[in-house]
Amino acid sequence: MLDSGGYQLLRMELNGGQVDLDPTTPLVYLKDRINLTPQHVIDAARKLRPSIVTALDMPVPKISNPIKQDMEFKKKLGINLVCMTETARLRRRYCPEIELFIPVQCYTLEQFGYIERHLVDLEYNGLSLPTRNLDPGGIALFLLKFYKMGIRKVHLLSVSNFTGLALAAYFARHVFDWCSVDATTWRLTAQYQEYLHPRDLSKTILRNNAVIQPRQLPCRCPWCSTKDFAQIQLLSVKDKTGFLRQHNFHVIQELGCEFYARSANFDSYIQHLRERNQRQARKVRKLIEALSVVHYRKNEPIETLRQVLGGGKL
Repeated sequence: MLDSGGYQLLRMELNGGQVDLDPTTPLVYLKDRINLTPQHVIDAARKLRPSIVTALDMPVPKISNPIKQDMEFKKKLGINLVCMTETARLRRRYCPEIELFIPVQCYTLEQFGYIERHLVDLEYNGLSLPTRNLDPGGIALFLLKFYKMGIRKVHLLSVSNFTGLALAAYFARHVFDWCSVDATTWRLTAQYQEYLHPRDLSKTILRNNAVIQPRQLPCRCPWCSTKDFAQIQLLSVKDKTGFLRQHNFHVIQELGCEFYARSANFDSYIQHLRERNQRQARKVRKLIEALSVVHYRKNEPIETLRQVLGGGKL
């Protein structure tokens, strides 16, 4: 799956750098300037030959104020409609055998309506949903909207936590043909010398000045099987980071696979979620509430589901 680089556009914008969208000049990615267009994305896809390419987008940032959310959405809407339309056109012309996923950059279902009206005229294979602004109920509501549109392949951005993986696994098993996720959590937690617990992905700090109890590792992955916390803590920063990258990625992947296997039976899956993560009981309760609505009521009108799940005006 080839990402389009939209996140880098957002980072450059937030850092005050120069953002150019000029297809007549080469792709540029410098500390203070970026030039990136749908043409550059499709040129890369033609060379790299991925199974899936993501349309270029300008992400909306994580903010909670509804007025500011509306302003950000309106500021980015025009460019996102142009970028997804142009990416779809170029993909159809130059590499139609590569599947196209279109990112959904909005905060509410009301805002998504503007995007949906343009999607009907495009050829694409799935949608990508950024989740940084959404709780489990909000994610579920958008996914149910996609389901009612006939979408059968969905990619969730910024998902590698317990509740996000549990939600994605259920939708992959019961609603969509498949559902994929990605996030940089495995790398960033390693960078900050944090060890992810295989049970619930809670963090243990392994910096040299941290006090750790107990010593024994809770994981039997290939990297943990020969060490304890004290041995990892004494590694050089470089070796510790490398170790944690391997372990953290492994436990995220394993938890996702376990959730998918467990989700076949809904009642036992819900019980498993309760028992497995008691540290985050409130978050797990909200997750279970959202999953229950999806499981028992997904075929009800989206307006009714919005009232139950919250998130998104109509």
